[in-house]
Amino acid sequence: MDKSSHETTPRSDVDKNSKRRVPRALFAIILICFAGLYWFAAYGDTPAPEKTVKNFYQAYFNRDFNTVAQNLSVFWSVRLLSDNYASMTPAELLANRATIEKEVAVAIADIEKDNQIPAGVTISVMKDYTKVGKESAIVVYSFMEGGKATSMEAAILILEKGQFRIFNMSPVDASVLDQIKALDINILDQNFADLLNPKAQ
Repeated sequence: MDKSSHETTPRSDVDKNSKRRVPRALFAIILICFAGLYWFAAYGDTPAPEKTVKNFYQAYFNRDFNTVAQNLSVFWSVRLLSDNYASMTPAELLANRATIEKEVAVAIADIEKDNQIPAGVTISVMKDYTKVGKESAIVVYSFMEGGKATSMEAAILILEKGQFRIFNMSPVDASVLDQIKALDINILDQNFADLLNPKAQ
């Protein structure tokens, strides 16, 4: 067989195009994958209780009191409301969550109507102190102004129907951080389990 004739056999146009072209959709897929990885690195590894606290304060700083109320436990919320809720069981409070949310959003808006929040205030979660249990969580965070921490708070959260909500918020200082780190979250879990599912007398 003539060797030269074998080497100069022309390839079909189909073969040439299939080797040269990369589907445009592939580039879009790659970009979407990178965007997804970035989102996960930035947000995907944030524990749910930390997200609740961040959402609460972002809404508070933006004066979005409906969202503020959505992130509060019904057990915190009813402290601001009338005595109508005082005789309700935990199960009844949870069942009335939608109404309680609306009422507490109005109550907070009224309380905050003359309160001016300094511009540029943010919070920074102190991740080393986050504790997450089955029924409860603790999140410690600093208030930041001009890039400097001005004060600290600790939020205790309760799991209400699958979502962590803020049960209590208290100012803290550096002297109690070691105690928070050493706290057994199982004890808080048990207390909240008893609250949510009281044993029949």
